[in-house]
Amino acid sequence: MGAHPEPANHAHDEGRRLIRTEKLGFRAAGTDGPLLEDISLHIQPGERVGIIGPSGSGKTTLGLHLTGLHRVALLGQTSGRLWLNGRDCTQNGCEGFAGVVLQNPEIQLFGETVGEEVSLSLQQRTGDFDRERELDRCLKLFNLGAVRDQAVTTLSLGWKQRLSVASMLALDPKVLLLDEPTSYLDEATADLLFDVLAAQTEHTGLTVLLIEHDLPRLVPWASRLVAMRQGRIVFDGSPASYSPPPGLFMEPADAIGTGRSGCGGERVLSIERVSFGYNGRRTALDNVSLSVAAGEIVAVVGPNGSGKSTLLNLVKGLLEPDAGRIICASPAPRMDAVGLVFQNPDSQLFAHSVFEECSFLPRNQNLPTQEVSSRTRRALAQVGLPSQAERVPFSLSYGEKRRLTLASTLSGRSTLLCLDEPTVGLDGDCLSQVAKVLRQISAEGGAVLLATHDSDFVKAVATRVVTLRAGHVVDDTARQGGAA
Repeated sequence: MGAHPEPANHAHDEGRRLIRTEKLGFRAAGTDGPLLEDISLHIQPGERVGIIGPSGSGKTTLGLHLTGLHRVALLGQTSGRLWLNGRDCTQNGCEGFAGVVLQNPEIQLFGETVGEEVSLSLQQRTGDFDRERELDRCLKLFNLGAVRDQAVTTLSLGWKQRLSVASMLALDPKVLLLDEPTSYLDEATADLLFDVLAAQTEHTGLTVLLIEHDLPRLVPWASRLVAMRQGRIVFDGSPASYSPPPGLFMEPADAIGTGRSGCGGERVLSIERVSFGYNGRRTALDNVSLSVAAGEIVAVVGPNGSGKSTLLNLVKGLLEPDAGRIICASPAPRMDAVGLVFQNPDSQLFAHSVFEECSFLPRNQNLPTQEVSSRTRRALAQVGLPSQAERVPFSLSYGEKRRLTLASTLSGRSTLLCLDEPTVGLDGDCLSQVAKVLRQISAEGGAVLLATHDSDFVKAVATRVVTLRAGHVVDDTARQGGAA
């Protein structure tokens, strides 16, 4: 379909190579440098390809090209050559070539109920098959049968993520791209996802492209790793031959400046017998009590749908409890005293530039102009985004958006920082950077309440771990060396 002639061995390649690129490049509109440069890949049917690399290295941009969605999902100029299933798709794309699960699952769910969402995908398939039986099979892959009739809007982000994967598998695609699919999943469901994908590739010949930071799960699963840095491929080969960078830097809990509550630190937050149900019916939290003191970093953990995000929204004041009360020690209104970083960064960004986004909170707290500027620049530096100040927030990678939402909260004056899945989309260096920021807040007498599935991050920063299950606190334990 392109203006260039096909190579002489194209017919032979078509039988062996499902995806092929030659010196592929991409330059986004309004940017100085390329996001992709000199990418040459040959991917055969049935491969399990893990795509890895630092935040902002071009992984998602590459994935959208390899699935033929670059022309509709990206604004800019593609160069080089791209063949998908034997067809030149460099400039025309190839919609419908692959199933794609994006980093933000909420933007690709359209059904009213869980069952309807998967049924919409089944309606796109051709051929003879038992639709009801296939619907049941797809729902069972991720234990969605019990919530078949539940409204999609009432699901947690983790449940929406597993629904998105089930919906794409229902299409029975030749190629499936998953962009950070474990970001919002609890550990058991993340393990289940990799098991399901392995079974699909073995039984159906599905080709899977998986963008992921979770190397411990990815390496045993993948047949091939493609590592990227600054828009280029720096490794392409067997996972056994790949030498990963150092993991998250760990310090002993008693060396991170925490534990003030165990020494009589001031109580910053009290949650007393709080219950909450959505629409007055579905119980999300039931009789929950806990407190957070100055210097503490309290991690709230638990399965998808256990009430973690609901708890943080209540603490912030975005929701009001049906019973019980929430007391913030700060004399400032709770909306000002509590800073909240949302689970989904796309739900929090709105400004025209990174600097404007980050300066919004201190400006609205009526701080002097000079202090607003200094706080904004300091917060951007803390999360490694000082050079991105003039970028449009929605042009950033998902990991960069995550860091920007953290910076936009750090720039204000809050006594309690609440973080909902703060490690989503972050590579090892960025995780260490965020861990350092939280330790500094703790050492300076601030308090942090975070909800996460990332057990390594919990071990690195938390002084206490509170476990939620089905809306109940089932454990509240101080870590050794942390708060008593």
